Amino acid sequence: MFFSAQAMLLTKELSFSSHKSVISAFGEHFVKPGILSNEMGRELHRAFEKRQIGDYEYTFVISKSEAVEILKNGFMFVDKVVQHLGEKAT
Repeated sequence: MFFSAQAMLLTKELSFSSHKSVISAFGEHFVKPGILSNEMGRELHRAFEKRQIGDYEYTFVISKSEAVEILKNGFMFVDKVVQHLGEKAT
């Protein structure tokens, strides 16, 4: 999802190195103007939060159902970005 969001930002010649900057810019340039749905912005942010907790909270355990849901939403996110980029190329 992060790299897909970066690809979207590159279409506007924007590049950021931190996850937080990418998520913020993605929301500002694609979600807020209505190019992509609010849900996509929420899912990107949610996946990042879970990743942060998983990386830095050694006692955190994600349930299988939650992992499956995040993975499913991640695939949908990437599919929508690919679709948008494809439309932009034609």
